[in-house]
Amino acid sequence: MNNICCIFAGSPEIGLPCLPIPDDAFYLCADSGLRLAQSLGITPHMVLGDFDSLDSFPEHLPHITAPVEKDDTDTMLAVRYALEHQYRDIRIFGAFGGRLDHTFANIQTLRFLSSHGAAGVLVGTNDYAYLHTGGTLSFRKLDGFSFSVFALTDSAEDITLTGTKYPLSHAPLHADFPLGVSNQITGESAEVSCGSGLLLIIGSRL
Repeated sequence: MNNICCIFAGSPEIGLPCLPIPDDAFYLCADSGLRLAQSLGITPHMVLGDFDSLDSFPEHLPHITAPVEKDDTDTMLAVRYALEHQYRDIRIFGAFGGRLDHTFANIQTLRFLSSHGAAGVLVGTNDYAYLHTGGTLSFRKLDGFSFSVFALTDSAEDITLTGTKYPLSHAPLHADFPLGVSNQITGESAEVSCGSGLLLIIGSRL
């Protein structure tokens, strides 16, 4: 296996993830994320959580049981497990489509990953989210999806977008005004450069 860990969370979304699940990865389920993995034909390498939302206990699979009352969500427990086992490319599937507080917690988890030297992406059926922390990154076009960029810190400076319907050149983005919402990738891919600050990149099905 490579250095990718795929975490399956407990979103109630129905449908295939909008980004592909890599074949050569470590598969980790956060509690009821086991249902999502099984629906996708994936047998996890590990299941962990307090198991308060599964109909049956996964005795037949490698698992770690956590207490119900804890500071971490089951998804955060899975993230900590991945980091402790030296995974630095962490992709969280089933990260949208449920409660807004859970979705926002998952977005904060992207910041947690970044602060611990890892890159993360949230993936759902209709959305994906990535935290851009500096430099230039390329994002391929997904047909039927918007492409939005938001400052996740007070400001993100020196932002350049190329290959989009509404380009930017060395511009600032601020957390109190959603200038970067509902853009579109016009070619096969777009490039996003960020000089400083944190930039949240979201693709959403139109």
